[in-house]
Amino acid sequence: MTQLEVKTKVINVKRLKNTLYGNPRFEFNFNDVGIVKTPANAGWVYGFSTDTFLNKNVLIQYHITPTKRYILDSIKTA
Repeated sequence: MTQLEVKTKVINVKRLKNTLYGNPRFEFNFNDVGIVKTPANAGWVYGFSTDTFLNKNVLIQYHITPTKRYILDSIKTA
């Protein structure tokens, strides 16, 4: 698994259905990357809401699964 790191801008954030265990999930649309989703059952996702990063420049780390899904590993304001 190759982890990528990019400085980009958040265009849109969408709250997805909770996981089977009740944990929140989000879908981010980034200016240079496209759509990236938070991983299932990640505890760090509780630290923000849909408005936390909207229209802000951020530094993200993400990876691409073998089935070509983009999964967000971390996000912070740049």
